[in-house]
Amino acid sequence: MTDSKSLPGGGAKISAIQLPIAYTPEAAAAATGRSRTRIYKAIKDKELTARKDGKATLLEDTELRRWVHSFPAIGREATAA
Repeated sequence: MTDSKSLPGGGAKISAIQLPIAYTPEAAAAATGRSRTRIYKAIKDKELTARKDGKATLLEDTELRRWVHSFPAIGREATAA
């Protein structure tokens, strides 16, 4: 999905990409670079909080970001996002 906006002065339109606010476990795996199995293990081990909509499992984008930021940092000192 994109949201188009005109530039001042009647210029060309620019598009902003709208990222999802929630991901399926499969999409969460792709977004984080972790495996689907690792996502389900993190939910089971209560490292990640998932939400249910009927049979569908969803993970909020902010929860995925929190989880990734909880991983140990290596190399230079980590900075706040």
